[in-house]
Amino acid sequence: MLDKVYLEITEECNLECINCFRKVWKRQAMEMDDPALQKLIAEINHSESIQTVVLGGIGEPFLSGSFEKTVDQLRGKSVWVTTNGLHLREKLTPVLIKNIDKLIVSADGMEKNMLAIRGIQMDEWLQNIAHLNQLKKQHTSDTPALEIQFVASRQNIADIFPLMDILAGMNVHKIHISHMLPVDDEGAGQILYKRYENRETRELFNKIRNYSFKKGLQVVLPEYELRTERHCAFVDNNATYVTAQGLVVPCYRFSHDGREYVFGRKKTILQYSFGSVKEKALNDIWESLPYRSFRSRIYNNQYPSCTDCDLVEGCDLVNHTEFDCHGQNPSCSDCVWARNFVFCH
Repeated sequence: MLDKVYLEITEECNLECINCFRKVWKRQAMEMDDPALQKLIAEINHSESIQTVVLGGIGEPFLSGSFEKTVDQLRGKSVWVTTNGLHLREKLTPVLIKNIDKLIVSADGMEKNMLAIRGIQMDEWLQNIAHLNQLKKQHTSDTPALEIQFVASRQNIADIFPLMDILAGMNVHKIHISHMLPVDDEGAGQILYKRYENRETRELFNKIRNYSFKKGLQVVLPEYELRTERHCAFVDNNATYVTAQGLVVPCYRFSHDGREYVFGRKKTILQYSFGSVKEKALNDIWESLPYRSFRSRIYNNQYPSCTDCDLVEGCDLVNHTEFDCHGQNPSCSDCVWARNFVFCH
């Protein structure tokens, strides 16, 4: 049964982060139209199995004119919001903090790196987090729980220590450290993970873990070298993703056309949809034979693994996600999310 829905109510964003695959888009960002959104919300509320709705995706949800209404209409579900945190003072209200269970806020370093990577002034970001905590205190609310998403690279990883110093006093529930997934040649040289022996990052992560204990922070760390095990968080958690276009896609990776570099290899990502909520019910799409077959294949690891294949250097199929060497589509064979290098919430 479907338990979790990632709902992208808008593709609009107020930032131009250096490693966002929006940089390769050739079209205008869009917002989910109201008829499709209302139809989808009604189906979610009617579902007994769907417990969690994550508002986020590629866009900044606080920019959507439908954001506050959507949160209000989803009462009874656990609502999570992923955000860059710049609109908390402007748009976060007492009603919203009562109805949002979890707020996942991005932070990619201290002053210099927050500005270089995201174009964000650190002081402004901190003031927004302080406003959140002030609202929670004023209204004696335990929600939303505050979690931080830190995308690690060689450029910014040293900032995690002074950032933890600051976050330790800001009522942070958890810090998720995810590796960067490069979208260009420059970023490809910034990754901290390797295919095999990676003593440098292992030692660094041990230091980060020990430092987090001293600060009383819970830190979730990614893998730093290739493991045999593969697990898809979307499949394991019975989750799906609905884009602002109304398309039901299996995960973040296939939500939009894009580009990524996997261990230095350039790869074209092609959007893959199992149907549109404008045309069919969400649960009917979820229970359709193609979608069920896809989930079974991924759950049972019945797909190739490009990342540790001896033939990868001479194979053209690793250049795109259209299909794999078994003829299956879409191809998840090069997915770094499944290897726990990159996290989804």
